[in-house]
Amino acid sequence: MLTAFQNLYERAADSHVTVFASSGDAGTGNPDVNGNTYPFPTVGFPASSPWVTAVGGTSLYADLNGTYQSETVWNDGVGSATGGGISQYFKEPNFQKDNLPAATQTLLGGHRGLPDISYAADPNTGVPVYLGFLPNRVGRFYVFGGTSAGSPQWAGIIADANQSAGHSLGFLNTALYRLGSGKSAAYSFNDITVGNNAQPPIAGYNATPGWDAATGWGTPKTVGLVLNLIKMLKN
Repeated sequence: MLTAFQNLYERAADSHVTVFASSGDAGTGNPDVNGNTYPFPTVGFPASSPWVTAVGGTSLYADLNGTYQSETVWNDGVGSATGGGISQYFKEPNFQKDNLPAATQTLLGGHRGLPDISYAADPNTGVPVYLGFLPNRVGRFYVFGGTSAGSPQWAGIIADANQSAGHSLGFLNTALYRLGSGKSAAYSFNDITVGNNAQPPIAGYNATPGWDAATGWGTPKTVGLVLNLIKMLKN
């Protein structure tokens, strides 16, 4: 099954189609087929696929005027946190080998790390979504969170970027890692350096400067990110 999906995602990359996947909302604690949580850190598929751009989650803080203040790793403490970690199935892709420092290489141990980037996911700092189709409920706005909210918002940003560029930007990971490890990082990402995604007693991963296995490169500074991606991925 994994091979079939991998072939699909690779074909998407070859066809200049961008694929996003949420890293999950259970931190490092994920259930097996019997519903029992693995006693060691795990990650989810398809976010772990090297052909997919994995989106983790943050808690976003702003002032009363909506001005950005700060972000931390999203972790509510019990059962809800951003997914992230190190795949034991997929080998480390070249975009990570070529752009992550020696200390991170030691952490990865030759395997794929995720997420690649993040977006606000904390339900306490979530997004209002209007629902009018739920059974026995009057249509109204509900506040949603989770990494499943962040992934489609990244898709929306890249859809706008595609329109601005006049062509599909396609597979993003190589460009994202080049930006994150280069001089344009500060203009492209909000680097998250506070928090971790542990689900005790299962250990998690700390946010650090640069890429980390809790929030990737961080969240988008959209204007700078889009301009840099278009420049890097121009036809």
